[in-house]
Formats: sequence, structure tokens, C-alpha cells
Amino acid sequence: MAAHLSFKEREDFTRRLKTSLKNVGLNPNSPTQLIRAFLERADGLKVSHSTVYKWLLGEALPDTRNMEIVAGVCNVCPHWLRTGSTKQNEANAQEMSEH
Repeated sequence: MAAHLSFKEREDFTRRLKTSLKNVGLNPNSPTQLIRAFLERADGLKVSHSTVYKWLLGEALPDTRNMEIVAGVCNVCPHWLRTGSTKQNEANAQEMSEH
């Protein structure tokens, strides 16, 4: 998923992820803490330490299902976590561009 994303997009994702983790009381530099929280919500899905480490470094982004779980851990919207925008912001931008 991250192959087509720019360095800035991956860097911005990592910044949002780490800020969100900190806001819910998890260490934003601890793959282990994120894995534990992920597994509590994952309903049988597994994730490796190296995969989570890549998320925290901005080397990769979670796939759609994993993004939903990570966003749930962080108590944020998956779309916002991935893109930095809310659907409402996108709708407003689209409406403004049509006028």
C-alpha cells in the first residue's frame, strides 16, 4: 500500500499514528504496546512485530482492515488516520471547487 505514497504522505501518517497512540495512553514508539492493543480488537487477525514497526516508521501503512483496527485502538476515524482529512472536509472542498 505504501509503494505509491510519497515520503511526506507516509511521514504524515506516522505523525498522526504516534500522536493518536499517545492520546490514548500508549507509547508511540512501542510496537509491542500497539500489537497488544491491536490483538485485543483483531478478532483472530495477527500482525507481526516487523509490520507494526514499519507502520511506526512510516515504511508501510496498514491495509484497509488493519487500518480500521489501528484506528479503533487510537479512537480515531480510519480515513483521517490514513489521509489526515475527514470525509466532511473532502465534501466541503469538493463543493467549493464546484462554485
